[in-house]
Amino acid sequence: MAQKNPEQQSNDVTRREFLAGSAAALASLASVGVFTEAVGKTFSKNDTITAAIIGTGNQGCFLLERAVKLPGVRFVACCDIQENNLAKGLSIAKDAKGYKDYQQVLGRQDIDAVLIATPLYLHAPMTIDALRSGKHVFCEKMMAYSIEDAKRMIRAARQTGLVLQIGHQRRYDPDYQHAYKLIKDGILGRITHVRAHWNRNASWRRPCPDPKLDELINWRLYRRCSQGLMAELGSHQIDVVNWMLEETPSAVVGVGGIDYWKDGREVYDNVQCIFEYPSGVKFIYQSITSNQYDGCYEQIMGDKGTMVLQIGKALLFREPKAEQLVWQDMAHKEKVQGKEAIVLDASKTTRLQEQRGEGERVGSAQKGTKDAVVLELEDFFRCVREGGQPLSTGKTALGACVAAIKANEAMDKMQRITIPREVYMV
Repeated sequence: MAQKNPEQQSNDVTRREFLAGSAAALASLASVGVFTEAVGKTFSKNDTITAAIIGTGNQGCFLLERAVKLPGVRFVACCDIQENNLAKGLSIAKDAKGYKDYQQVLGRQDIDAVLIATPLYLHAPMTIDALRSGKHVFCEKMMAYSIEDAKRMIRAARQTGLVLQIGHQRRYDPDYQHAYKLIKDGILGRITHVRAHWNRNASWRRPCPDPKLDELINWRLYRRCSQGLMAELGSHQIDVVNWMLEETPSAVVGVGGIDYWKDGREVYDNVQCIFEYPSGVKFIYQSITSNQYDGCYEQIMGDKGTMVLQIGKALLFREPKAEQLVWQDMAHKEKVQGKEAIVLDASKTTRLQEQRGEGERVGSAQKGTKDAVVLELEDFFRCVREGGQPLSTGKTALGACVAAIKANEAMDKMQRITIPREVYMV
């Protein structure tokens, strides 16, 4: 038998580690029926929270770069099965120790909290293992690969009494919080329709040095690992709509296909869906990968006006028949496609802080001083330190998870899929 060169041996080992780690993680889901309650550490104001991150790819390092700058938090461990990813993580968290096996990280008794930024199908097993080991968990969106996995995560957090936060950061964006307050105050009147899209012109495929590692590196393109565009992009925007409407979809219909990128992928390269809500609101959603026109935003339409929300800007368009707002003449305005838009300024409101949990509030931030990712991480570590629930909980994230998965089902079956209320119950 021919001897393999060191590079081939390294690739084979990495592949074996990936498959073994995945199998072990998935197998752990079978044993989550009974929990022993974990007791979270009690922190004083000046105590340092010791943290770790599992998954130091692009998104994990994006989180880590911000998290290491938070006061009162120290990262002592980074974990990834890919050597180059692990090296990137360790270059950011300079005092951390590197691991390839996430169970070794969870076995450390000195770690209080973990960030999880791994492929979607590993979210649930890794989160549940982390909670059972006594760690608070921040897990990236979409919450889980399946609805039942998402519910297991919620049950694990409930039974251990530890914090579980999901990375839907738009809930922390000051403009989005400001928009939510105005919508609650009735500025749009009766909401009837929502449109949202996330359009890109790129394949979503990453360079792969060895075909054997394609599923590891390009996991988003394969159904065993991924729920496709609806999960990776759509879940963000579904979460926004659920939040603004304060309800979750009751039915969905849609079409999708692999129509442009003929490269062996298994998930759709374009999706178009219509969600129905119990109130009668219709939400039209699109994500495509062959044209970036219009980019990404949510458009919420009522009989008194339209709100257009995107990262960095929020605009209000008043309907001609709507009554004049008392502050409308003083507001900053700009012309958009021939229409006058009021530019919403979150820093001008005295009610930016939205109540959460048992009377706790998220600290206000002047627009532009901190991005939404920093704010969501601050909220996570605040909840670890002080108790209480974050703005983006497992329960709120379940709504987006259910809707995205049901949208995929509707597109696969080419049917209108009803979503009974009990599907959202845990």
